[in-house]
Amino acid sequence: MKIVHIVFGVLFLYMAYIQLNDPDPLYWIVIYCGTAAVAFARWRGKHSDFWTTLLVGAVAAGMIVATPGFVDFLAAGEVAAINDMANASYVEPAREFGGLLIAFAFLLFSYRPRTDSSH
Repeated sequence: MKIVHIVFGVLFLYMAYIQLNDPDPLYWIVIYCGTAAVAFARWRGKHSDFWTTLLVGAVAAGMIVATPGFVDFLAAGEVAAINDMANASYVEPAREFGGLLIAFAFLLFSYRPRTDSSH
C-alpha cells in the first residue's frame, strides 16, 4: 500500500502543478496539494481524519458545482471533446469533475478505520 500512496501523492502534486496556468488556480492547487499531503501522510503511517474530512467536503462542493457541465458532456456523447478545450463549454467542467472524482475516490479510500470503541 505504501507504493500506492506514493504514486497517488506524486499524481496529485502533478495535478496541482498543471493548474498553475489555470485562470482560477487557488482552489485546485489547494485541493490537489491537500490530497497529495494525505497520500504522503498515509505513506508515512500518519493520518488525520479532520483534514481528510475537510478535503472530502471541499472536493464534494467542487463536484456539485461541476456536475451540470459534466452531465452536459455526457449528454453530448462526444467523448473525444474532452481533449479540445475550444470545442464546447462543458469540456472544462467535465475535466474538473473527473479530477475531483479521482481525488474524492482516493480520499474515501484513505480513511482509516477507527480502532477505539468509544464512539
